[in-house]
Amino acid sequence: MPTDLHARRLTGAAGVHYAALAVSFVVILWIGRDQWFFGDDWAILVPRNDGAIMVPHVGHWNLVPAVVFPLVRNWLGLGSYLPFLALAVLVHLLVAHLVWRVLRRIGTNDWVAAGLSVFVMLLGAASENLLWAFQFGFMGAIALGLAVVLLLDRPRLAVATVVAIVGCSLLAPMFSGTAIPVLAAAAVVGWIRHGFLRTAALLAPAALTYLLWFFLVARNYPTPHAGIASLTDLGMVMLFAAAMYAGGLGRAFPFIAIGVIPAAIAGVWFFATIRKGIRTAAAPAYALVIGSVVFALLTAYSRSTFGLSVAASERYAYVTIVLLVPAFGLLLTKLARRGRPYFVSAMVFLALLAGFNAFLLVPDAGAQASREAASQVRIEDALARVIQNPTDPSLLASVPDPQWAPDVTGSDLLELYRSGQLAQAHR
Repeated sequence: MPTDLHARRLTGAAGVHYAALAVSFVVILWIGRDQWFFGDDWAILVPRNDGAIMVPHVGHWNLVPAVVFPLVRNWLGLGSYLPFLALAVLVHLLVAHLVWRVLRRIGTNDWVAAGLSVFVMLLGAASENLLWAFQFGFMGAIALGLAVVLLLDRPRLAVATVVAIVGCSLLAPMFSGTAIPVLAAAAVVGWIRHGFLRTAALLAPAALTYLLWFFLVARNYPTPHAGIASLTDLGMVMLFAAAMYAGGLGRAFPFIAIGVIPAAIAGVWFFATIRKGIRTAAAPAYALVIGSVVFALLTAYSRSTFGLSVAASERYAYVTIVLLVPAFGLLLTKLARRGRPYFVSAMVFLALLAGFNAFLLVPDAGAQASREAASQVRIEDALARVIQNPTDPSLLASVPDPQWAPDVTGSDLLELYRSGQLAQAHR
């Protein structure tokens, strides 16, 4: 009997989820097959930055990527982008799987949960994350934060669970600062399920470690443009945060302005039901909405001076959508339970949403590949020149592509070439 039940689960909605994970991995790598090293990739791949695991990158502690990427570079070289991209795709799919587990935990309809998980897997609204290896840290932090949410949502905390909570929460901020809002959501869940003191004790090692790094190291590298110096700045921060919701959600639809509708629906649902819902099985959904607010405010504080157009950027849309998906899962489940026509309508909507986002990945990958190909040509031409003139100080100090690869100098390219990690192009 248990075997039959397990088989039915694997051929039902759960089976669709697991099959979609495998297919999505192959599909995303195939779509991203023409990508190349770009932008922040180089910040942790140039040899002179090896060992700089404590130095913040644009305000984030990227310790884990700063260890992992040089190891892959030393092992496989820079002949192919796919091994690095595969790391990002794997942690993205882990995020999608953990979102699915949250959806099931809070009581979402099995097919709605499967549909939403496929939507997250093929999230073309955030293609920048899915097709850029550097976002391994950005998404890895979210994955570990979601794991802590699920672990703290358990009614009893066994020794192994406690060890996992402490370990995941310690490691998450070392991937990226995007862990902070998700860990804030985890703290809300822990407070509800296990009380304030026990939750504080479990998350204290992570909080203390991060604060020590921040005050001893990160404060010496201030983030430019961050801060609120006037009421105008405060207003801009709030407007930026609001635009992150509307614009971020809007990216998942054919017209970005549509994002105002799901943002408003999520807000009304949250305030109308939180009083009763926060202490039910749905607690993680409410906590993740709170985490999304923390993310929006922290991001707006540090990035609002870049302009409102940045608020709807794909990397921010990724976090906003992921953290709000459980809330939408509950709303769609409520709709689906009204009868078969409503259930069918909900599933058709999810199929169209997932299909549209999968479609978005293709042109976005092409646009990114075109930009990266131009950068690759500049870098390979610079490498050819520095190989011919390895003692020319101007070539060694030059930055071949200051716009898209500002961290790469001629001396970096020469060192990578001499180590055998970057080959000379033959065109």
